[in-house]
Amino acid sequence: ACNNFVRRDTSRGDTLKRMVRTKLLHALLRDVVPSAHTAAWCRAYATEASSSRRFAVVGSGPAGMYAALALTKTFDGSVVDVFDRYPTPFGLVRFGVAPDHAETKLVTNKFHETLTTRDDIRFYGNVQLGRDVSVGELYDGYHGVILAYGSSGDRTLDVPGEAELEGVMSAREFVAWFNGDPEHGPESATHNAVVRALTSTPKPHVAVIGVGNVAIDCARILLRDKSELAKTDICEHALDVLRRHPVEKVSVIGRRGVAQASFSPKELREVLGLPDVRVVIDDEEFGLAPEDEADLAASRPRRRAYDVLLKAHQSPKTNASKVLNFRFKTSPLEFGGDSNGNLRSMKLGRNELVGAAGARKAISSGETETVDTAMALRSVGYRAEPIVVSVNDESTSQIVLPFDERERVVPNEYGAVLTSPDKSTAKQIPGLYVTGWLKRGPTGIIGTNLTCAEETVAKMASDFARLPPPEPTSSGVDAALVKRAVRVITARDWAKLDAHERALGESRGKPRVKLTSIAEMLTIV
Repeated sequence: ACNNFVRRDTSRGDTLKRMVRTKLLHALLRDVVPSAHTAAWCRAYATEASSSRRFAVVGSGPAGMYAALALTKTFDGSVVDVFDRYPTPFGLVRFGVAPDHAETKLVTNKFHETLTTRDDIRFYGNVQLGRDVSVGELYDGYHGVILAYGSSGDRTLDVPGEAELEGVMSAREFVAWFNGDPEHGPESATHNAVVRALTSTPKPHVAVIGVGNVAIDCARILLRDKSELAKTDICEHALDVLRRHPVEKVSVIGRRGVAQASFSPKELREVLGLPDVRVVIDDEEFGLAPEDEADLAASRPRRRAYDVLLKAHQSPKTNASKVLNFRFKTSPLEFGGDSNGNLRSMKLGRNELVGAAGARKAISSGETETVDTAMALRSVGYRAEPIVVSVNDESTSQIVLPFDERERVVPNEYGAVLTSPDKSTAKQIPGLYVTGWLKRGPTGIIGTNLTCAEETVAKMASDFARLPPPEPTSSGVDAALVKRAVRVITARDWAKLDAHERALGESRGKPRVKLTSIAEMLTIV
C-alpha cells in the first residue's frame, strides 16, 4: 500500500513511505491492543514499565543516534549505550559527507550535545562488534538491542581488471580517504593507490562510474579549487596529494541515459558551477525517446537535473583549464593495466536503451572504444556485509545474526530481526532489531534515518507491550570489555578529541583538523 501511495523515485518519497509505514504499523496494532490510540498506549505502557530498562545501539551515525533518541523518548527513564568501532562518533556524517558540504553536517551538533550532556545516552567508542564484543553478549546484557552500523562494502562492476589493478577503487574508499576514515588514512593502501594513480601521468584522467550524488561529490572534490577546499575539514594528507597532483579531466559515466540519472539538481548545479571547469556532453545524449520523456515527466527532480545539464551544454564555458565530461549510455567493459599492475586504460561499450518507461534497460550496441585512464572510482552502490566474528563469544544466548545475502540486509519486519529472509517460515528474534541501511538497504538521505528509527522503536514498543522482555542475564558488557583490555572511549573522551581537532583547525583557518590515527586519538584522551 505504501509503495502505491508514494512515488518510488525520490528520496523524499522514500521518507514519506517510511512515515506512512509507521502510521500503518500503528493502525495494524489496533488489532492487538484494544485502543484507538495504539501509539500512545504503547508509549504509556513503555513509560510505566521502563524505569530500569537498558538498551544497546550499535552504530553512532544518524541511524544509531536517531534510534537512541527515539528509545529514550519512548521508554521514559531508560538508559541507552551507543557503541561504535571508532573513537569518534557520527559515522557516515563524519566519513561520508563531502567536506565542502558543511551545512549537511550540522545534524552532528544535536548528536554531539546528546552524547556530551545527557546521562541516559552513553557513548562506547572504540568498541567493534565481532572483534571486541559479540551480538550474543549484547543480547544477554540489555533489554533490547538495535543494530545500526550501516553498509561497509560496495557493489562491483564484475569486469576484467577491476579487482586486480591498482587505481580501480570504490567511490566509498575515495570519499573515506579524503574524509579521514582511519582505515583509509595516510598509511593505508587507499592512500598509496591514489598517490600512484595521480602520479602515473602528467595529466591524469579520472573516471567516476555512476550517476548518483556520491559520484558527483567525487568529481567536485577532484576539480574544485584547492584553496577553497583548504577552508573545509578535508584531511591534510588528501589535500596535499590533490594540490601536488591536480586532476584536470574527470569523466562521469552512466550505463543508462540522462533521463535515468539519479543525481539531485542541487548537487548538479554545484559541480557545473565550478569556475574554470568546462562541461562536455555530446549532443546525442539529449536525444530522448518517448519512454525517456515519460521517465522525466514522472520525476520532477530528474526533469530539473536534465534541464540543468542541458543549460550547461548549451552555454559552455570558454578558456576553462579543466574538463568535466558526462558520458551516458556507456559501460566499462574492461580495465587495462601495465606490467606493474597499475591501471592505464579503460575499454568502454556504448549502450542502447530498451524497455518501457520506468523500466529502461541498457543493452550493448556493439560499439567500443578505449580511453587512457589513471584512476577509476566505482560509484554503483554501497552494500552491507555480514559481521566478521573473531571474539570469543561468552554469551549464554549464542545469538548468530542472520543475513540476507541477496538483499544485503539483516532480514527484518518493521525493524524486528527475523531468523531468515524467508518471511513465510521465519520467526522474530525477540529483543533484537535493526535500523538504517542495515534494515532497508543504502537508500534515502540523512533525514530518512529519523523515520526509519522511529518505525523500529515503534515496533519494539508494540512487541514489549504484548510480551515484556525478560530481565538481562548479565549487567551489560563492561566487565567483558575490561577483561579483553578494550580501551573504551567515553563521551568525555570524545569531547577532548573534538576540542583538540577544532583547536588545530582554528590555527589553520578551517573548522577542524581530523585525526586519522586511532593510536594518536588514544594518546590524546
